[in-house]
Parts: sequence; structure tokens; C-alpha cells
Amino acid sequence: MDRYRIFGIAAIIMLVVALVFATSPFWPHSVDYRLQSGGYLNQSALESINLTSPNVYVSPSNSTILINGTTDLPVLMGPMNAPSMYSFEILGLINPTMIISQGAVVNFTVVNVDTDSYHNFVLSQSGPPYYKTGNMMQGTGMMYSMGYLPPVNSGSYAYINLSYEFSSSGTYWYLCTYPGHAANGMYGKIVVL
Repeated sequence: MDRYRIFGIAAIIMLVVALVFATSPFWPHSVDYRLQSGGYLNQSALESINLTSPNVYVSPSNSTILINGTTDLPVLMGPMNAPSMYSFEILGLINPTMIISQGAVVNFTVVNVDTDSYHNFVLSQSGPPYYKTGNMMQGTGMMYSMGYLPPVNSGSYAYINLSYEFSSSGTYWYLCTYPGHAANGMYGKIVVL
């Protein structure tokens, strides 16, 4: 058998394995991720995104955000007004619990507002405890991983737009996977009902 035929057979086998995993009931289908765009924002553009959108209700008393349908949601990473740089600020709340209606699509605008540290925003099926060393996300139910956004540079804020469709009920977590950040408290809970 020539090597081209071997490569062809190997490619077909890999495709079949991928299709089996993609259609398996054990493969996580609860969230559908789509990357839309990214770049840099200036201060006025940053201020314009931090607004409450339709289908979103904020409860500061119990640090909860209720999302009843498709909406836009700003996520600030490493906010300076937080008790710790290891936090997310969402609509004025630090690391809030998000309660999301099943089937809702949330369009996150994720912005690094930290002046000296890289951050990211990852959804996972695995909750705390998170660990300070090593690749804490390896094999732990990570549903999507994004690269790290750089810190603020000359008044420019790195951002990325992400869309998630929460199609299955359950408990999920959002966190920063930069080593040590989630272990220091940079995470929050998502409950899909």
C-alpha cells in the first residue's frame, strides 16, 4: 500500500472518530461558542458598553445576575475598584452568580482593564477548588478556552466578543486560567435553568 493511501485511510478514521465524539451524548453540548471579533477600546468606548441590556436583571443584594433571554453582557477582568485584581466585574458586581434561562444566547464583551496582568474568560464544567500551579484546566471539563488578553496599554483596553448559547441546564463556572488567578478567587458560578 502506498503512503498516500495510508494517509487517506488515516484521515477517514480521524473524521469518523471526530463525528462519533461530536454526536456522543457524553460529549459536552451544553454551550455553543462563537468568536465574533476583538481588538482595543478607548476609555469612552469602554464606558459605553457597561450598560444593562434587555433580559438582564441585577440583584446587588445577593450578587446575582438573572438573564432571561438573548442579551449582551460586558465582563471586565481585573477591575481596579474591586477588592482584588483577581476578579471579574459584571454590571457593577464582583464575581456574581449568573442565572441564565436555558436556550439563551449571551454575547459577552470581555475586556481586560487590569494595568499589569494578563487575563482570560473561560467556561468550565468543573468548579473550585482551583490550583495555583500547573495546567489546572487540563481534562477538567473546560468548554472553551480563549487566549490571554494583555493589560491596559496607553489607555487602550484589549477586548474580545464571545457568544455562548446555553442550551442545557446545569451548573457551570467562568474563570481566568492564568496560573494562580482562579486559585486566588477569579471565578464565578453560572446556573442554567
